[in-house]
Parts: sequence; C-alpha cells; structure tokens
Amino acid sequence: MYIHNDVVFGNIEIKQENSMIAKENLKTPSVCNCTNMRRASRALTQFYDKSLESSGGLKITQYSLLNHLKRLGPLTMNELSQAIRLERTTLVRNLKPLEKMGLVGMTAEENSHARRVHITESGQAILAAAAPYWAQAQQAVDELFTPEELDVFKKALQKIESLRF
Repeated sequence: MYIHNDVVFGNIEIKQENSMIAKENLKTPSVCNCTNMRRASRALTQFYDKSLESSGGLKITQYSLLNHLKRLGPLTMNELSQAIRLERTTLVRNLKPLEKMGLVGMTAEENSHARRVHITESGQAILAAAAPYWAQAQQAVDELFTPEELDVFKKALQKIESLRF
C-alpha cells in the first residue's frame, strides 16, 4: 500500500502522487541521531543507485565524482578531496574503478608528486546519459517534502556536516 496525496503520519506530511514510500516502510526512529542518519543515508544511496542502474550502472558516488570533475575541471587529488569534502583515501578508492572504466584520467603534475584528475570524453558521455536518471531521483526525493521541509532538511544537513570533534 503506497502513500498518495496529502497523507499525514505523525508530524510528517507527504505530498506526492505515486510515492515511492510504502506505509509499511515508515519505521520508528532510533533514539540515536547517528543511527537515524546512517539508516537514512543508506536508504537514500540505495534509491539513487537503483535510479541510476539503467544509465549504464553508475553508482551515485561515481556520478557525483564525475559531475564534480565536469563542473570544476581538472584538479589535483587534494583539491578534489577538499572540494567534495571527502577523505583523500576514500576519494582514491572511489576513483580507481572510474579510472579502470576509462571515465577519468590522471596525469602527473610537473615538478610534483601530485596527480591531476580529469573527466574523459567517455566519462562525460556516461555522465550525460545518467543525468536524466539522477534528475528523476532528485525530483522524487524533493517531492517527499514540502518546499519548507526541504529547506529545513538541507539546512539541518548543513549543520550536521559542520560538526567538529
């Protein structure tokens, strides 16, 4: 049984026709904020991955990396790591499959040990093919919320990301 227009569950109002949310999937949140965030992150990642499946098999992490490289141009590993706020070791691990698939290339910097990463023509082509699938997933997630809720959601994520330890 799926949620349709203007159904209210607790304090959450969901306004979407043909929603991807099944009533039985709405779970009671954990008392732990971290657990809730990890669960939501996993569900969101799986949703985007499934949405991108038909576009050539890119994962959302790969799509995001390619999209950043397209927008920002060639960057050193450190510059890219800082731009996308991803640990360098995680970035290297995520770039390896893209390099093997020929979607990104790496060139050594002159007079330096740094390597510059760039998106290849093949990478741009697969990114262009995946863009409509990403846009559909993005729209579906946006439509889970009212515009006000979406704004609060993004601001809350921004605050969480700014946590320092």
